[in-house]
Amino acid sequence: MGSKGRWEYLRAIYERYQKAGRKAKKVILDEFCENTGYHRKYAIRLLSGPPPEKQRPRRERRRGLSNSQETLSVLKAVWEAAGYPWSMRRKALLPESGAMDPQTLPIAGGDR
Repeated sequence: MGSKGRWEYLRAIYERYQKAGRKAKKVILDEFCENTGYHRKYAIRLLSGPPPEKQRPRRERRRGLSNSQETLSVLKAVWEAAGYPWSMRRKALLPESGAMDPQTLPIAGGDR
């Protein structure tokens, strides 16, 4: 059974599980676990949680920028001038080049 099939099966069995008594829930849960291959605890969470059609869609998480565009352009220029070193060599190179010196970094709005 594919993921869509399991989802449809959950939607079909959900109401019956909610209305059932304790003994009937055990039978429904055993059947659900056998048909879907889910572990028992996960199946209980699905069947006891919010209705399947009312779950929120997952939103895409994106990382924000950690450096300004000016800083990135300076770092890129140093990286290109040094012959595109890989991360460990680049880390050793930056303090020597003075690229991370606050007096040499371009600052927006400043006239250094």
